[in-house]
Amino acid sequence: MENFVGIDLGTTNSAICTFDKETQQTRVWKSPETNDVTPSAIYIDRRGNEYVGQRVYDAAPRSPDNCAALFKRFMGTNTPIELSAVDKTFTPEECSTKILKTVYGFLPEEIRNSPDTGTIITVPAAFNQMQKNATMTAAEMAGIGKVELVQEPVSAVMSFMKTSGGKDGIFLIYDLGGGTLDIAIAESIRKRVSILAHGGIQMCGGRDFDRTLVDNIVRPWLNENFDLPDDISINPTFKTLLRLATWATEKAKIELSSKNEAMISLSEVEIRTNDLNGDEIYLEIPLNRNTYDALIEDQIAETIDAARETLSKTGYTPNDIYQILSGLEVPHITNR
Repeated sequence: MENFVGIDLGTTNSAICTFDKETQQTRVWKSPETNDVTPSAIYIDRRGNEYVGQRVYDAAPRSPDNCAALFKRFMGTNTPIELSAVDKTFTPEECSTKILKTVYGFLPEEIRNSPDTGTIITVPAAFNQMQKNATMTAAEMAGIGKVELVQEPVSAVMSFMKTSGGKDGIFLIYDLGGGTLDIAIAESIRKRVSILAHGGIQMCGGRDFDRTLVDNIVRPWLNENFDLPDDISINPTFKTLLRLATWATEKAKIELSSKNEAMISLSEVEIRTNDLNGDEIYLEIPLNRNTYDALIEDQIAETIDAARETLSKTGYTPNDIYQILSGLEVPHITNR
């Protein structure tokens, strides 16, 4: 095999990379917006045009019924994914196919069309055989040949050992994603990696942290500065406001990854909604990392408890852990 491709088909974001045998380097291929990750979301407009990625993420607050997201949770099931605004229904596999086609298209043509290209798609340790089969079906529908699946924790351990020269041992993989927390305990023996136990929290991730920020900071600020009804969550006039506020909150949260302070900000033009007094609504809420950390402290404590519970299934103790690895946003491909 001459070309090695790795795809992280994520619940919230997806990414693609290649591994160069000669240089032993991994390259992440960026989206047209020059981002390392692409939102795993689909948008179809009234004319039937389909969009995937960042454009969908930005359009979703205003046009949720044109969008589909978080469908990875339903892989391997018959759950229909409905875009009611355009009267379209897809299977989770069909939605995942659109994401795979998009990110695979980021690669140069010579890699995509080469018979010597092999692709690895990472899947959660908790995926059952039906979910794995569904992922393979999506890859086939996307026209990607020579595909293998690798469990995400296994990929994380293999990447660590290759890049750091690490030795065999017991690993704890802590993968806190956009929607779920996945914990895995893996063991490497003679560089062969196996999963000893997996666990986590089904509904714990970045979206839950966003909700915490909205409930504790954004909504109180809106109520203090504007005259709003009590049923803002279901009131047709203000539902879009809440979706836009959540979108702006997530963007500010992401900023805190590289800064100590950020601003939850939306102008009157962006929101285009008046309060009950007729005043134009805007957002301008400062947010700092200490405030954010304090708000999610209890949720983080729950993730630590989940990690301890998963470790207890193996009979090992924290002293037996050789290395703790955070979940990888981009799969790293090994020459094996």
